[in-house]
Parts: sequence; C-alpha cells; structure tokens
Amino acid sequence: MRITIAKQPKKTDTLVLPIKEGEHLTGKQKKALSKQTILDIESSIKEKLFKGKVGEQLLFKNTIIIGIGDKKKITKHSLKKSIGNINEPIKKLKATKISIVHEDANESLWLAASIFMNAYKFDKYLSKKDKKLTEITITGSTPEKTEIAKMQTLLESIYYTRDLVNSTSNDIDPNTLVEEAKKLAKENPEIKLTILDRKKLESLGCGAIISIGQSSTKGPYIVIMEYSSSDAKNPEQPIAIVGKGITFDTGGLYLKPSVHMNDMKMDKAGACTVLGLFKTFKDLKPKGRILGVMAIAENLIGKEAIRPGDIITAYNGKTVEILNTDGEGRVVLADAVAYTEKNYKPSKIISIATLTGAAIVSLGYDITAVLGTEKDLIGKIIESGEEVDEMCWELPLYPDYCEKVKGKISDLTNTGRDARAQTIMGAAFVQAFAGKTPFAHLDIAGTAWANEHKAGYPAGGTGVGIMMLQKFIENIYSQ
Repeated sequence: MRITIAKQPKKTDTLVLPIKEGEHLTGKQKKALSKQTILDIESSIKEKLFKGKVGEQLLFKNTIIIGIGDKKKITKHSLKKSIGNINEPIKKLKATKISIVHEDANESLWLAASIFMNAYKFDKYLSKKDKKLTEITITGSTPEKTEIAKMQTLLESIYYTRDLVNSTSNDIDPNTLVEEAKKLAKENPEIKLTILDRKKLESLGCGAIISIGQSSTKGPYIVIMEYSSSDAKNPEQPIAIVGKGITFDTGGLYLKPSVHMNDMKMDKAGACTVLGLFKTFKDLKPKGRILGVMAIAENLIGKEAIRPGDIITAYNGKTVEILNTDGEGRVVLADAVAYTEKNYKPSKIISIATLTGAAIVSLGYDITAVLGTEKDLIGKIIESGEEVDEMCWELPLYPDYCEKVKGKISDLTNTGRDARAQTIMGAAFVQAFAGKTPFAHLDIAGTAWANEHKAGYPAGGTGVGIMMLQKFIENIYSQ
C-alpha cells in the first residue's frame, strides 16, 4: 500500500472528491473533471440528489463523490464515516489506484487512511484473490511527507495485526506467535527479545499461565520485547504494554457454546496489538524504553485441563482459586504482569486484552473500556484515543469491587463470587499483580473484532489499539 502526493491526479486513477454539506465542487476539483462530468455533478447538487451529508455517495464514470458533512463539524470520526461503503464503487470500477482531490491536507490524509482501513480484505486462505487497492494519491492541498510516511507505517501495522488476529488457530498457535516476535526482533536491532518457555516458567513458579496452557502441547510462553532508543528518556523506568495472547479459547471445562467459540481465534488480539505496535518502532523510533509483553497460551480441554475449584500459585506467590475456566485471560496476564513488575520496574503498566463479554454489554462494539489506578494515566489514554478516533470510556476500578476478587480459601478468585460488573472484576484481578505500579487496563473484547463491516473496519480483526497506543507513547515522550 502506498500514499503519495501529486500536483494533479493521474488520468488513469479513480477520483474521490469530498464535498462539504451545502457546498459545490472546488476549482481544483473541477480541473480534474471533464465539462460533462462537472455539469452532471452540479446538476445533482442543484436538484438535491446529493447534499454533501456524511455518508452520501454518488458515482460518475470513474469519479466517486463523497459527502463529508458540515464544515464546522468535521472530525476524524465523521471523515471515517463519510467513506462508508466506498468499497462498492471501488470494486465496481475495479480500481487499484485512487486520487483524492481536496483543499485540506490533514483531512485528505485521514480520508486516505480511512479508505485503506476500509479496503482491507483478509484473503490469506483464498485460492483466488481479487485485485486490491494499492495506491492513493493526494492532490490539491498535500500533507507533509513525514506525516504521510508515519500514516503509512501505522496502516501497514494495522494490516499486519488484522492478518494475525484473523488467522486460524491451526495456523497461528503459541509457537508461531513467538516466531512473529522473533521476526520483529530480527528486523529491528533496537528490540531485545526474551522468551520464557514452559520449562522456564515452571522454574520461575509461574503457575497461573501454566495452569491455563497445560492442556496444550504448544506453549505456554511469556515473551518480552524490550525496545530502547539510543536517546531514550528515563530508560530506567520503561512503559510496559502487556497483551493477552490466547490463540484459541474453548472456555476450558466451562466449555463455550459453539456460537461463541467459532471466532475464538481472535482471543489473541491483545498480544497481536503488542506485536503490531512494536512493528511501528522500526520506522517511527519513539524516544523511550518500552516493553511489549505477551502472555501466550491455548485454553483447551483434555485430561490435563485445569478444573473448576483448582487452586494455583502465581509468580508473585499469590494463590488463585479457578472458579471459571473461561476466565483464563486474566490468569495468564497475572503472571506476565507480576513478572514485568518485579523484574523491569516499569513506570506504568498497561494491559490490553479481549477480556470480558461484559465490556460488550456495557459499551458495545465501538468503545474500549479503560480502567486503572491513576486518573492522569487514564486521562492520557483517553485523550490519545480521541486524537486517532479510537474511543475509550472509563469504568471505575472501585475499591469495594476489588475486594470481591479476594478468595475465602485462596488469596484471589479468578472471577469473584459475584456475576455482576465482570469487566471491573477482570481488571481488578489483573491489577492485583501490578504491585504499586500505576496501572491501566484496556478491555478490547468489543472493539478488537467486527462482526460485520462498518466504516474503516471490515468484518474480522480491527487492529484497534495500534494508533491509540502509538499516540500515547508519542505524547508521553514528547513532554
């Protein structure tokens, strides 16, 4: 995929012309069109067949007109919505190259990004592959080349992350997910890789992640990617991003209904997001020290599967009663967070996971739940999300609820003894392993996977979190 700039659109390109609500073609847009096409478009506007509202589209020969709404209300979110079902005319025109003609450089760049995010197609397992959109040229008013390069890096990482999340569990298992980390470390010498395999985890006393992965012949692993730039600020206090990497989740002996199990290849999305984020570092080179930690396992059934009521001992010595084997994500995160906290002394820990269905019940599929111990940290995450159109909403890590994950015959239980507020309970459990380190948790159960196509997000893995966490890191180290 490429985003380029030019003074004029190429004659062979499909044109995308954004028009604001109540407005007409601009002078630069008219220069790219034939006289007849100009007359046809202006006639449609005059007859109010096209008003320029968000989501409106018209197709004229090789030209797609899109409405981007009231000029006073244009946001990244509204621009993403404005490209709507643009895949249909692109497919109809068999377009592989597009030129955007628009007078605002920043809006053009975000439109280009949104079109690419929308055009993604997972065809890894198809014997016959359709032609893909390969290039978008921005004309009219053009962005800085550095901003284009940055956006292209982010888009490539989003595509990479989506491919990982969408890949089946017989393809991407714990072993192959570890191989992806090895590839990233090989490509970027500023990434140091540490792999804790089952034997090492056993010797360290990581009974939590072992208990979940013990029914599989593959894994479990805790993988630590340590990035540090030569000019890192505060290298002794890294930021740690810890991702859940359950490559398939049957629910264990608390077996999931089949309708909920079919897409459980996506339960590795948190770890895949960590990989995608670290993929950007080769080009974007953040000025800091960042840890990417992945808790990788399969939650399978079998004679070695953990049983409800079993009590295990985590890396930090805390005991956990397993009340629900389908609450496995927080259990694997427990050891990863505890190991990171003790051995790396991070300034802050952020966990990211498809952790609870309750997050979908409370916030739906468009908003990520964020919980944590410090208002400042949570605020910075929410602000970073807003900057890149990845909405987060804070749920309270209420102290009284944190008490509910404490056990009667063990230090903790993995679900609490109350079925309510499970998103909070899940975060409270993970936080119990972070010590006194400032902690935030992102529950992406609803946002990491799209059940159906929506603007910017084809059905399947979304790649949510890449842009937000990159922006968060950028903001932290620019202070």
